[in-house]
Amino acid sequence: MKKTFVILISLTIFISCVENKKQQVAEIEDSNLENEYVEFDPIKYVSNPEKTDTLCISEINRAKDEIRTNGIAFTQEVGFLYGHNRYEKELEELCKQNGLNYEIDLIGCVVFEGQTQGCYGAYMDKVLADKYGLDFKQQMHKKADSLFLQNVIKNNLAVYYGDCDERPKLPSEKNRSSDYIPNVKVENLDIEEDKSEYGGWPFLDVGFTVERDSTINSFYINYFFEGLESNKKYKNELFELAKNHLKKNYPTWVPGIVNGTQVRTDNNVRIHLIKE
Repeated sequence: MKKTFVILISLTIFISCVENKKQQVAEIEDSNLENEYVEFDPIKYVSNPEKTDTLCISEINRAKDEIRTNGIAFTQEVGFLYGHNRYEKELEELCKQNGLNYEIDLIGCVVFEGQTQGCYGAYMDKVLADKYGLDFKQQMHKKADSLFLQNVIKNNLAVYYGDCDERPKLPSEKNRSSDYIPNVKVENLDIEEDKSEYGGWPFLDVGFTVERDSTINSFYINYFFEGLESNKKYKNELFELAKNHLKKNYPTWVPGIVNGTQVRTDNNVRIHLIKE
């Protein structure tokens, strides 16, 4: 029940964000029917925000206070399901080297008419642009990503598959088509199907490392869905079945790619286990 509740909350937030985004796009499109399209420039806007935009003005004042007390911040805008950078550690280190504070600028899903979010980060961007040039942040991101790849290769690290430019794939695939592996039939365990509306057969999200030579190893369980409580006791046995299935039928994978380079990859697949 707890897992279902968390999933429903996340889904509700996601739908809310999507609907708010649709509303913003619709408002822009409606406005464009009456006026020529003018691309919104947040850095330009924070130089002269609307007097009624109290949210933006308060964020600008907060940024000014922060600069006076702690110095300029290099901000990363983060919202629901966006804003994560694989090279965040490297970017934070670069900021320290340049005498900058690295900060996350959280953007909410709720949009109020006439109020602008993100003005804290936009004002910091304006200060950075005035001091270091318009492309400073872009160059910092580019350098941090380059350092990320260097660290991965040097330390033989495994990159999470979701952070790859190209995810690991089977040799027969032109591009990664799915995270699902065909069902595995279970013969010697008495697992049962949950036939309720949101039930089904047990499944496993299996994580494993794809080496640069295309071999796989280091299997582990990312997530186990038992369906019925009676299936929970078979978790380890089902994992062994899934692992052996992968090793026997899918022993070779093309590694993930970062900036044009194949890297060790922390991969994940979902395997449903059924009993006929």
